[in-house]
Amino acid sequence: MSNKISTRETIVNKALEMYNAYGVEYVGVRELAKELNTKGGNITYYFPTKNDLLQELAERLTASNSEILQRSKAPGLYGFMEMNKALYFNQYQYRAFFLSLPLWLQQNIAFAKKYREGLITRRKLFTQELETLVNEGYLLSLSAKDMEPVLGALSATGRLWICEATIDGLIDQEEKAVHTYLRRMAGLLQLIATEEGKADLQKFLKTFK
Repeated sequence: MSNKISTRETIVNKALEMYNAYGVEYVGVRELAKELNTKGGNITYYFPTKNDLLQELAERLTASNSEILQRSKAPGLYGFMEMNKALYFNQYQYRAFFLSLPLWLQQNIAFAKKYREGLITRRKLFTQELETLVNEGYLLSLSAKDMEPVLGALSATGRLWICEATIDGLIDQEEKAVHTYLRRMAGLLQLIATEEGKADLQKFLKTFK
């Protein structure tokens, strides 16, 4: 751990690795320092509290998700599902964060506010994506009232699939877990897809091994 840049990066990467392996609640500065073969003070110099370290991970997750959302993608439901596939694989790298999220939202008011603001932004983005898919003929045209539960189900699936994968015993099988819950998302969209949209969904699902 020779300089500030590499030290900070080493701490973050090792913390994420240990959180994913053992759970956020069971990894503290002492455990992290032992794994890194360093003193606790070398960690708290960069991250005075565990919340500071978790905040760093949250910001990295948000930034990487934003980068995925801003990429150009294929048209139609195929492109929409490919985008979500990239998001799911990215979320998997931060799976411990999602598993500890309810507790952290209760304990960190500032983070909770920022997180909920982010949810509103992502919901607006998904609404726009679905409206585009309707206009392009991939989804049926529904009233705002009828579209609301679909949007809610898609949003919940995107937020909670890692918790479900843990309960279902799939969390240690990255590809299988991601594919399982993408299939569920595709199943939801199938209910409101046009024939062209259904063909797109089938094309996407055929890419799974």
